[in-house]
Amino acid sequence: MTFETIQYDTGYGLAEVVLNRPDVLNAYNIQMRDEVYQVLQAVRDDPEVRVILLRGAGDRAFCAGADLTEFGTAPSQAIARRVRFERDVWGMWADLTKPLVCALHGFVIGSGVEMALLCDFRIAASDAIFSLPEVALGMIPAAGGTQTLPRTVRVGVAIDLLLTARRLTALEALDYGLVSKVV
Repeated sequence: MTFETIQYDTGYGLAEVVLNRPDVLNAYNIQMRDEVYQVLQAVRDDPEVRVILLRGAGDRAFCAGADLTEFGTAPSQAIARRVRFERDVWGMWADLTKPLVCALHGFVIGSGVEMALLCDFRIAASDAIFSLPEVALGMIPAAGGTQTLPRTVRVGVAIDLLLTARRLTALEALDYGLVSKVV
């Protein structure tokens, strides 16, 4: 399998998935969604894969969230909703039975946080910065963050992060339980 927005490799029981748009801080776009969906299907169906490692390419970001240049490009909200349900990448991600390890560095923003929350283990580099900035744009996290965040951290912390768009350092994320380890 070859892709444009991700790198995918398997061997020795490991599937490595790399978000590969470093020039735009690995922003999550429609093509990446479709490619991640295909990879998650492959991982799910491959009996040789026992664990998945997710990371971002480049040195500046794991994922800076949704690619805002694509907002409003769907022909209609109904079509966008139908496509989203046909390729429920977030549901597939949540349903995987194999352990997911997420290596986080640099910016972990919006959808990047939500991807990390769907992983079983989150390991952050000391330079990682976390934020759910959607509220500052008049939106809510669209990939389940309103549900997965309070299941991971205390409810009060989740409400604070979801309503203020406040940024967290890696050590703050560790203190709150958002990540398992800082390296």
